[in-house]
Amino acid sequence: MGGTLLHKNIGIIGGGITGLIVGIFLAKEGHRVSIYEKNALLSETSSKTTKLLHGGLRYLESFHFNEVKNGLNDRSWWLENFPKHTNKLKISIPFRNIFSFILLKSFLGIKLYEFLAGPKNLDTSKISKSLKKEFSLKDEYNTFLSFYDGSMDDNSLGKELINLAKDLNIRLFENNEVINFDTNGAIDGSKFDKIILAVGPWSNILLEQNNIKSKKDIDYIKGSHLIINRKLESGLMFSSICRSRYIFALPYKGNTLLGTTEEKVMHPELMYISKHEIDYLIDSYNQILKKPISISEIISSYSGIRPLIKSNDNFHNSSRDFFIQKDNSLLTIFGGKWTTSPSIARKIVTIIENAEVS
Repeated sequence: MGGTLLHKNIGIIGGGITGLIVGIFLAKEGHRVSIYEKNALLSETSSKTTKLLHGGLRYLESFHFNEVKNGLNDRSWWLENFPKHTNKLKISIPFRNIFSFILLKSFLGIKLYEFLAGPKNLDTSKISKSLKKEFSLKDEYNTFLSFYDGSMDDNSLGKELINLAKDLNIRLFENNEVINFDTNGAIDGSKFDKIILAVGPWSNILLEQNNIKSKKDIDYIKGSHLIINRKLESGLMFSSICRSRYIFALPYKGNTLLGTTEEKVMHPELMYISKHEIDYLIDSYNQILKKPISISEIISSYSGIRPLIKSNDNFHNSSRDFFIQKDNSLLTIFGGKWTTSPSIARKIVTIIENAEVS
């Protein structure tokens, strides 16, 4: 081809954050893009997050250093490109004793997190003994380790992304469920040079329906959240009652966003919060609060299904990294999350444009 790039006609199945960002990146390269979404854009898994833009601090415990570094780079991309809808957020971890081993381990982990962010680090972490009144915690919680991550208003950010897609002349087909597609570029009878399957937890199901073999399996991991009628000025991160993972309490539109759970389900449609999850979140938060939360303070709840790539390890230790399966004209995206959708988009652009010049 002599190095000349040809603009492609590209169909994207899935209008969540991954499909939308991939479409935007491709349209900016001059490709003609159509996005098909069975419901409203950004209405499924992408609207059910903890509203954080982050590298995934807890993935350092599983030594997923490259994944965390990529996430921190993408966190910076979001904050720089969408300052109206994103913010730097202070998050504090409470401890009973300034001399505890867990505090030392957490401090070193956060310093590594900041090191991996490099010049894109948001602010310096520190240990403080002056935050107890701000959070109204029990008297024994008198030491706080604070660090900084990104947060977003996914509703207003989503609207800006949809408007950007329209400005780039991306054709958006909402409430348009795709039934049939193949590896040769056909979507329900329409022909494309490339198809991108970006349907999150539905990837395996749609491939199987169209007799295409999956190279990865998906664990359907439900994450549920509560909106509590209490005000927070900054965020909290604390151990759950099972001690195996952390929970966030974050400021959210004048209230508190509490989440998340991590439960394996059998199908991506099973995204409703259970009584067990409500008790788990409330009991975990009440461990540290001076004035316990009651059920009557719950304003609302929501649940989403994370599309974790299945590993041989315990799913609690699975990464949020992504994999792109290539089948002729079809590219299928497995895994990923809101924060790292730009990394996925860059990878897709590279694959398509390398194919053009090969």
